[in-house]
Amino acid sequence: MKSKYKYLLSLVVISFLVATCMTIEEIIHPDDAQVDSDINITVKIKLVSETDGNTRLAFGILMPKEWNVSQNATVTLTTQAALAAHVVTNEPMTLMSAADTNPSDGKPWSTSFQSRLGVLGNTGPVEWVVFKSATNFVINDKDEINGTVNIKLHTGPRAIKFFAGYTFCGEAHGFDSNKYPKKAPVKESILEVTGGDESQMDFTTDPTVSHVPATFGFGDIFSIRYNERNDVTEGGLKDGDVYLYTKVLYMENDVEKEKVIDEISSKTLMESLGDQGAVTSFQKYIYPRDFFGLSKDATIISIQAHFTNKDKSIVILDSETEEDFVIEETCE
Repeated sequence: MKSKYKYLLSLVVISFLVATCMTIEEIIHPDDAQVDSDINITVKIKLVSETDGNTRLAFGILMPKEWNVSQNATVTLTTQAALAAHVVTNEPMTLMSAADTNPSDGKPWSTSFQSRLGVLGNTGPVEWVVFKSATNFVINDKDEINGTVNIKLHTGPRAIKFFAGYTFCGEAHGFDSNKYPKKAPVKESILEVTGGDESQMDFTTDPTVSHVPATFGFGDIFSIRYNERNDVTEGGLKDGDVYLYTKVLYMENDVEKEKVIDEISSKTLMESLGDQGAVTSFQKYIYPRDFFGLSKDATIISIQAHFTNKDKSIVILDSETEEDFVIEETCE
């Protein structure tokens, strides 16, 4: 009886191991990617023994939103396998439509990947774009499939550094826990694009201004956070107290009005969060209606802010516009 239990346990262990063998083996980025140009990316993947049964391949890439990858990317799949039916060469992969949904959660594929995997540490606007293979792979324990996904896309007009992300699963099963007892195979790698006349955007570090929670509306309580890079040696604020200047534009009784909070007091003093690694951070939580003393009939249109020290000898503005930072709602 004991040997029978050992045999059954062995089968369970083997099936578990088999089910998790989907991996991203290598990501190859261009060495000198330039703005406003075509680039080629190669991602090598492996599918082993009954990993996904009978299914097409769903492949997701995480790129900056402004690149509009869904409209300008060309994705192809090449595979090597023992079974001839599993061998394809430069097979075009097609964009998942809005009607295509991940069977594991019923969400459109891009939304599903975003919900499950997030943005992989990026601090700027990025999005998942998902493609599917034309070939329906019937994977079994007699075959191992090694694949190469080639991605050709057009970069945006501005230099950028970000975490490019890649993941895949079976279209028929999505993130089925029976097929993926562990987390879905996902990898990120820094992609840097240079050139152009504007300064480089860096999505791999905290932006100068961020918010907690990241998703908020003007009717919520949220923090305005100032993040100063620790390599700033002159003209910074991190060695002293930091104060918040704000201006709100709002509608009241069909009249557009403006109110400014420009004072050095406990109302505007920001809380020091200390050294966060690459940056030193300060934050101030506000409930806009109370903070600005607005009536219940007022509708906030916009909020602007900058940061200063106690004697106002240093003012931190948006480096791109040389004006106040614009605080934008991230939900309606």
